[in-house]
Amino acid sequence: MAMDLEQTIVAISSAPGIGGRSIVRLSGEDAVRLAMSITSEPDAVTVTGSQVVQREICLPGKRTLTADFWIWPTSRSYTKQPQVEIHLLGSRAVADLVLIGLRRAGARLAQPGEFTMRAFLAGRLDLTQAEAVLGVIDAHGEQRFQSALRQLSGGLSGPLQNARNDLIELLALLEAGLDFVEEDIEFIEMEELRERVSSIVNSLAQLRDQIRSRTTNQSIPKVVLLGLPNAGKSSLFNALAGSDEAITSPISGTTRDFITRKLNWDNIELELVDTAGHESFEDGDEIRKFMADQTRFATEDCDVGILCVDAGVGMSDQDRELSQRIPPDQLLVVATKCDSPDANSPAFASYATSAKTAAGIETLQQAIVTKLTELELTEDALVPSSAIRCLGAIEETLGALSTCLESIAGYQSEELIASEIRYAIGQLSEVVGAVYTDDILDVIFSRFCIGK
Repeated sequence: MAMDLEQTIVAISSAPGIGGRSIVRLSGEDAVRLAMSITSEPDAVTVTGSQVVQREICLPGKRTLTADFWIWPTSRSYTKQPQVEIHLLGSRAVADLVLIGLRRAGARLAQPGEFTMRAFLAGRLDLTQAEAVLGVIDAHGEQRFQSALRQLSGGLSGPLQNARNDLIELLALLEAGLDFVEEDIEFIEMEELRERVSSIVNSLAQLRDQIRSRTTNQSIPKVVLLGLPNAGKSSLFNALAGSDEAITSPISGTTRDFITRKLNWDNIELELVDTAGHESFEDGDEIRKFMADQTRFATEDCDVGILCVDAGVGMSDQDRELSQRIPPDQLLVVATKCDSPDANSPAFASYATSAKTAAGIETLQQAIVTKLTELELTEDALVPSSAIRCLGAIEETLGALSTCLESIAGYQSEELIASEIRYAIGQLSEVVGAVYTDDILDVIFSRFCIGK
C-alpha cells in the first residue's frame, strides 16, 4: 500500500444500503478548500476551529442540495490532518455525485483502510487498535462488538505497552551501568532485575493464555446454560447434547464447574456449555467464589445465553439479575421441568421443556439455530489477526526473557542480558506498531473497506 500522505483523499464512509444519512469524508492538507469548492460559496468561510456549517452543494444540471459540513481544520481529527465530513441525505446516488465532484476538484479516491492507516501513522492508534476498528465494523452480535471495542480502547495494547515500557526502563538502567563499568557504578542490582523481569514474564504469560483461550473458543459460537442451583440446567444440557456427561441430582449445587460439548445442528457448529448454579457466597468460601467466577467467565464470552427457570418455582429476582448479564438479543428464557406435577404455566418463558419426556427439546434446538443464524457469527469476529500477531510476538518475547533470567541466575555478563531484553523490546514494538514494515501494513489495512 502506497503511503502518500501529501494528497487529500476522499471516500464515502457510510455503510452501503438504505439509511437516513450518507457521509463523504476527506482527509489531507487541502481537505477544507476542496470540500468548499463544490459549494455555491467556495470562498465564503474562514475556518479556524472545529465546527459544523451548512452549505449548498452544486450538483450537475444546476441543482443544489443543502448539506452539513463537519470540519476539523487542524490536527485534532481522527487522522491528525485537516478533515471534513459532508453529511447528506441517505441516498447513495447523491453521495456518488458529491464524490465525483470532489475527485474532479483534485481529491484522490482513498484506498481501503487509508483513513485508519493515516491515524496509525500519525500516532492516533497503534496496530492492535487499528485492527480493532475492523473488528468493530465486522462485529456480528453484542459480544463480538464489545470485544472489539475493548481492544480499540486499549484492552490488548495496554498490557503490551506496559511490558514494553518496563523493559525499556530496565534496558536503560543496564546500559547506564555498562557506560560506567570502570567506575564500578551499578544502577540496578541483579536481584531487583530478576524480580522485575519475572513479573513481566508472569504478566505476558497470563496475557498469552488469555489470547489462546479466546482464539480457541472463538472458532465456533458458544451457547451457555445458566440459572439458579437445581434449575434443571444439567438435565437440559444432557437432553440437548444427547448424552449423560453432566451429572444430575436433586441436590442443589451438584455442578461445580462448567461442562462443554461441541455439537452440529443443521450444519451449524456450536459449543454447548453447562455452568454451575448461581448462588451467593460468604467471604472465605473459595469453592463457591471459584464457581461464580467460572460462570461469569463463561457467560461474558457467550454468543447465546439460555436462562433456565424451574417451571414449578417461576421467575425470581435472582433469575432477573442473571438475565441482565446477557444482551436481550442473545438471550432465550426457557422453562424447565414442565413435566413436574407442580409446574405452572410458563408465561415468563419463551420455551417450555422437559428433559425427562423430551418435550420442547427439538423446538429449543431450532430456536438456538435460528438465533445463531440471526447473529451471523463467523470465525473472523474476534479480530484474529491481532491474536495471531500477538501470540507469535509474546512467545518470542517470553523466550528471550527466559534466557535473560537464566543469564541472571548464571551470573552471565550484563551485555548478554541487555541483548535479550533488547530483542524482547523489538518483538513487542512490532506488535503495537512502534516499529513496522510496509508488508505488515499491507496485510492489516488491505482488509478494510474504502472509507474507513
